[in-house]
Amino acid sequence: MSITVMLTCVGGDLAPQMLLDLKLRSRHDIKVIGTDVNPLAIGRDFCDEFSVVPSGLDIGYVEAIKELAIKYDVDLIVPTSDEEAVAISSARKVFEEEGVKLACTDISTLEVLIDKAKTYNKLKEYGVHVPVWSQVDNICDLRQTVQDMYRELGEVVVKPSQGRGGRGVYVVTKSIVGVKRYADRREIHSDIETFIQDLSNSLSNSFPVVIMERLVEPVFDLDLLAWNGKPIRVVPRRRIDSAVPNLGHTIINDKILIDLGESLIKLFQLSWLYDCDVMYDKKGRPCVLEINPRESGSVAVSIAAGVPLLDDLISLSIQEQVPEVPLPDGITIVPYKSLFCMNK
Repeated sequence: MSITVMLTCVGGDLAPQMLLDLKLRSRHDIKVIGTDVNPLAIGRDFCDEFSVVPSGLDIGYVEAIKELAIKYDVDLIVPTSDEEAVAISSARKVFEEEGVKLACTDISTLEVLIDKAKTYNKLKEYGVHVPVWSQVDNICDLRQTVQDMYRELGEVVVKPSQGRGGRGVYVVTKSIVGVKRYADRREIHSDIETFIQDLSNSLSNSFPVVIMERLVEPVFDLDLLAWNGKPIRVVPRRRIDSAVPNLGHTIINDKILIDLGESLIKLFQLSWLYDCDVMYDKKGRPCVLEINPRESGSVAVSIAAGVPLLDDLISLSIQEQVPEVPLPDGITIVPYKSLFCMNK
């Protein structure tokens, strides 16, 4: 049985590895249609067909994806960015009328997941431990709340409520004098005075903003594969560098994290594949940083380690049983630059 799958946003660093694994090691006969806003997206030559599309925030995005789905007779669309997942889920009826399945949950759930404040409130409602946090909506409250929480906690993290991938994240700490920007990181570290007097201004167009306690590294990624609120697979991965997820991970068979992932799947009644970022607080309790409304940009790590998550996703879409696969505990996957000969 041949299946045509559309993967959006194939410009990520690990997209080539993910696409190669999907095409060359799949249990299924797959044709891959890739899309991206960038005509030079790194994953373009690893797809069977590639098209440039508008941003997921663009008013013409849904129509562009629909036209491609019809043109290539797509069976399943897998959105891999937040904006695209929301746009596609919002237009679910448009695609389902064409016989196209969407690998994303309902829009009401996605609208919670894309907003950290809504996610934290929902988790608290469900009795899931969350970090100490507060949301502010203007620059005056931002500065005051950062100062108050800093006095109480010693360190705080400031981030847009709807940001992703570490963009716009500030760490306010006593360990820095002035400001420190990392060549390989998106987050910025500074002392309290520098943040209040200078850096806070850069968040003036990012409200609402979340201010939270600084948690203890490392960061863990949880790949959550689910169907109708039932956990299919939970794969915990410990980042080699907490701030740079694409520098590699170690797969860990951690019952606390697996139980947490299974709880999140049940609480949000998830189907398909999602990514959850977790850190521990200073008392050793796991805290959910965010639940992304789509698969992880580093899902290729789990696949390379032997857990065929995208292949499993396709099995779920055709109501095929997902095979048992042991969790590859302790396996570390790291990236490296390579070359691939394209016969085109």
